[in-house]
Amino acid sequence: MRFFKELSEILRCGDKDKKFAEFKRFYNSYKAGHYEIVDDGEILPLKEPSYAKFCDVVEMKNLDKKSQKQNKEAAFLHSIAHIEYSAIDIALDAAYRFRGLPRQYYDDWLEVAEDEIRHFKMIEKYMQNFGVKYGDMQAHNGLFVALKMTENSLLERMAVLPRYMEANGLDANAFMLKKLENDHTKADLKEILQVILDEEISHVSKGDRWFKFECERKRVDPSEYIAIVQRIYPNSFLQTRELNEEARLKSGFSASELERIKQIAKSRANI
Repeated sequence: MRFFKELSEILRCGDKDKKFAEFKRFYNSYKAGHYEIVDDGEILPLKEPSYAKFCDVVEMKNLDKKSQKQNKEAAFLHSIAHIEYSAIDIALDAAYRFRGLPRQYYDDWLEVAEDEIRHFKMIEKYMQNFGVKYGDMQAHNGLFVALKMTENSLLERMAVLPRYMEANGLDANAFMLKKLENDHTKADLKEILQVILDEEISHVSKGDRWFKFECERKRVDPSEYIAIVQRIYPNSFLQTRELNEEARLKSGFSASELERIKQIAKSRANI
């Protein structure tokens, strides 16, 4: 069985039901020890997101804001579904693209992919209550662009995707839960978001582990994290949303890192 070839086919599959079924087969075989992780083929460049097969994909700045305002609840749920579906491919690509790493690395990212599929399915089921399914609305390519920009560097990939973007998701999820706190009509949604938040902490933690692994391998000081992210996204760390410090600390961030992040947002807000 060819580990990377099969993983590539699952990553690029644009039929979500087939993708999930193939991943389940692949992952069960992997856990049973049926795959030897041997770098036996070309690493294919990213060309288009797998969801382009069934979504109208646009750049973030070109999202139809008018339609989103008219269908606020549906747009909100669709945006969560899109993040979770994108996260599936982020995990799969992390396992596919970077070779010659300890088996634990592949264990970690395949486990994340399984979690993200489950998260997506929970949101997809909930969306049915509102007569909307994933693909009914526009989807931005922001996370796919981040994959493209970091496809040649494990250090940058781990810094930008799990440790920056997914960590921002910890903040956003906590913000959404707080906003829904007194809305008793959204009990099911709150339960889903809480499950996602709890499990995303472990995902960011895995990103933290492999970021620091690569820092050691490349002899880079982990304190360069902010500079690494800002090289790719110069306007990063400008968020005004409150940091979910508890979740970030559990994920591997240090208190001094969080303080530096807050200071960047504060100093730029005063410019």
